[in-house]
Amino acid sequence: MYNGMKNDWIKLYLCKKPSFMSSERSYEESKFILFGVPFDATVSFRPGARFAPMEIRRASENIEFSSLSGIRLADVGDLSLTNSVTWMLKRVSRIVGEILSDGKTPIILGGEHTLTLASALKVCKRGGGLIVLDAHLDLRDEFMDTRLNHTTWLRRLLERFEDLKMMIIGVREASSDLTDYAEKKRIKILKANRIMKEYVGSIKAVKDYVSTLNEVYLSIDMDVLDPAYAPGVSNPEPCGLSPTMVREIVEEICSIKLGGLDVVEVNPLFDFGQTSCYAAYFIYTALAGNAKIS
Repeated sequence: MYNGMKNDWIKLYLCKKPSFMSSERSYEESKFILFGVPFDATVSFRPGARFAPMEIRRASENIEFSSLSGIRLADVGDLSLTNSVTWMLKRVSRIVGEILSDGKTPIILGGEHTLTLASALKVCKRGGGLIVLDAHLDLRDEFMDTRLNHTTWLRRLLERFEDLKMMIIGVREASSDLTDYAEKKRIKILKANRIMKEYVGSIKAVKDYVSTLNEVYLSIDMDVLDPAYAPGVSNPEPCGLSPTMVREIVEEICSIKLGGLDVVEVNPLFDFGQTSCYAAYFIYTALAGNAKIS
């Protein structure tokens, strides 16, 4: 007589908390390792990004993706809660370092953009380049009496990488001191208004830049989208890109080896889930494109 496994009823009747794209793969069998960073302690406008990792997972479980068969992804959970930016960065750095040492690719659900300082610092040490999709430059030297926050993280990163290759896509406007600093650091900037006026040429510019890299770390701040599409962000900025534009840009970027990816600044408190849906879809787009070349 077949009695089955004693705890079969657990899998049959009950479900665990959401995992990204409902993945049940183990760490060992996966190429992409996803974890969340529920942190928004340095927020300057609208708090709430700490709730994003779970909402992005929920959205991903309810989007009909074309194919998941080639995407070997494990969702290992969220970073322990902390209000300390220093401890958050140390923990992200440790986790990303472990993932990289195992020959795998870190995928991070933010949380605020400050986390990218730790993850990009680890990944970019291996060479390659950094591409950021963002409405803002995040190059301030100091903001709200601190030099370590979501508006200064990129400046702190560049202070450690004098020759880092990087491009920022989707910027709206910025003060002259920030654009001067970006020019000094030889950062390529592709503004949102140029993309909308010269879309074909802008996609070619992204493609040409990507062709100079052997690996890329991609950071997507969801305020790169226009607030009409993605109102649920911490710092919305008018006159942004459309989801179709961002999808095609991500496809071009992820036509080469993906060293790491984060999606940040989703704020579920300010919409009805649409921003989380786009975040999940852009991650899928990146993974699906990169799985083909793995």
